[in-house]
Amino acid sequence: MLLAVTPELPPPSGPPHPAPVAELPHAAATEAQVPTPVTPYAVPPGPFGQPDPAAPFGQPGQPDVPPSSRGSVNGLAIAALCCGLAAFIPLVGVLAVVLGVVALHQLRSGFQRGRGRAITGIVLGALGTLGWAAVVVAAVLGGAMDQPQPSASAPVTGGSQVFVDKLAAGDCFSGGRTDSIDVVTRIPCTSPHESQVVTAIELPGGPYPGEAKVTDEAESGCSDKADSLLTDRAAADLDPSYIYPDADTWRGDRTVLCLVEAPSGTTTGSALK
Repeated sequence: MLLAVTPELPPPSGPPHPAPVAELPHAAATEAQVPTPVTPYAVPPGPFGQPDPAAPFGQPGQPDVPPSSRGSVNGLAIAALCCGLAAFIPLVGVLAVVLGVVALHQLRSGFQRGRGRAITGIVLGALGTLGWAAVVVAAVLGGAMDQPQPSASAPVTGGSQVFVDKLAAGDCFSGGRTDSIDVVTRIPCTSPHESQVVTAIELPGGPYPGEAKVTDEAESGCSDKADSLLTDRAAADLDPSYIYPDADTWRGDRTVLCLVEAPSGTTTGSALK
């Protein structure tokens, strides 16, 4: 059997070809294909989620609030405290309470301080207002106590307090059963009363003659003038009496009031004819 022999061919013309590169294993190829890591962006200084204190106003990382307004004290809270300290002046305490309440409402936003000042102003203002209210009430009650009080021996219906020298003939009153009479309660004769003025007489002038002389003349004069003016019922049921001047009032008043009065308790109706 004949074998064919391939003749050697001459090398090709042109530049030499590079030697073939052997295939890399799978692991080496994977490692060669890993991309170059990318450098992450810079993180701003400061804790995560908080602005950078060094960043300028209006830049990212800084809240958009003017530095001058952060942490300021509320003006109404200061005014409430000042008014509360001056609550000893009338009505200033009320102003302190009003300003304090308005300041607390404004401070709910949390951008300002002054809650303690507002509360202190409210408390001081309320105490001052209560103090002045107590003074007014005490003054009113004190004035009422200074007024003449009606006699407790008879119920008063439509009565009024008068000085005894203001009584006139026909007036009914209570409160004259004392040694020294100054103020009595004048009452309509249709209501229960103790006494009634029948008439009035004037004693002669001159120096004060003494109490015994004055009472004798008062009793005599009232008997002469008053008896004829009384109704039969009054003459039978009521006792005669009189109010006469003493040494202190003699110079300015020498009037004797001739009276009739219930023996005990009160009477009703007029004693005059």
